[in-house]
Amino acid sequence: MANNVDIEALIESRIEAAVSAVQDLPQLLEEAVENNPVALVNMWWKILTHMYDNLVTPTGTLRFLNEIELPMVSDQDRPRYADFIKVAHRWLVSMHCAGVGEQAFANLAQYKPRLTTEVLEVLAPHEREIGERRSNRRTAVDQEYPGNIRSEAEFWLRKGALMTTTEEKMEYVQELVEAMANMTGIADRPNHHQVEAVKAISGSVLEELAWEVYVYARDAQQGRTRVLPWNTNFTWRSYPTFDDRWADIVDCLEECKSAVANLMQATYIQRYTCDPHREHTVGQKRNNDTKAEKAAAHARAAQQLQAIQGAAVAPGPVLPAMANPVQAMSSNGPFGTSVHGNFPAAPPNSPNMNMELMAPAPDVSIFESDEVFYEEFGF
Repeated sequence: MANNVDIEALIESRIEAAVSAVQDLPQLLEEAVENNPVALVNMWWKILTHMYDNLVTPTGTLRFLNEIELPMVSDQDRPRYADFIKVAHRWLVSMHCAGVGEQAFANLAQYKPRLTTEVLEVLAPHEREIGERRSNRRTAVDQEYPGNIRSEAEFWLRKGALMTTTEEKMEYVQELVEAMANMTGIADRPNHHQVEAVKAISGSVLEELAWEVYVYARDAQQGRTRVLPWNTNFTWRSYPTFDDRWADIVDCLEECKSAVANLMQATYIQRYTCDPHREHTVGQKRNNDTKAEKAAAHARAAQQLQAIQGAAVAPGPVLPAMANPVQAMSSNGPFGTSVHGNFPAAPPNSPNMNMELMAPAPDVSIFESDEVFYEEFGF
């Protein structure tokens, strides 16, 4: 007879294992920074970033621990790092399965020595502090591709430090950095404020943006849009290959500097929550300006209409008696006078000989008022 299973004990053990999987790695890294040599900590980070970059296969499946090669660890040193490797793999798998792998990895940045300092060192002065962004945007910056981010794992760590590969991935990123910095044959006006904004972006920030675009493009190619169902102003297009999608992205950001500048924009939620007073004031001013422009346009249209109507009812110049064809024909005209006495009769043999000419209509506007005119023409 089968042994009875203590369900409560089983559940408790599973919970403990799950909690351990989540907590063990951050605790290990924190303790390592405080109590271990720098060389050991650096080796742990090399192992961890390599495992992150190689955890998922090209088909989207997860690799088992024995399937991940660690070229930075020799066979002789493998036992020394065996426990850390197991903890790291279990943590990475748990975070990936929970759907929070990228953000969770970025949160580990706090445990990587000197990372924040290294990231800030390569930024332009106006990119380090929020208060400096507007005052120093005209400062000359180096926009050469720096190659500081060598893998997707390092990208997420740097992103975490600021909140913040493979050689093939770096080639995509470098191509996009060069495209974003390009100022030849652009569609924007050379002196447009967004063009000036792009000129003020350092190569390090362009690299950050390029990696983020790469990650989103990769997910978009797989149908993961990262967009909520109620988000507006968004479409998704299918591309046969990632290279086809990437080529369009590069073309867009190479030619349109306004598109590059838009990558730097904060979200509306961030804007409305950080400075709601300014957003409300600026938004109200724009509405008032729009209303004022429409009112001015209506006033100009009304003046033009009144001028047209005034010209229609105003008497014209008086012509000499014989120069006025109507008077000439009504007095001594060659065909006599019509029954109305003031208009010439039809010429002899005319097809309209037996038809009386219609009296002219009075001068009236086809619109009852200016308001009807505006409604008719959509003012």
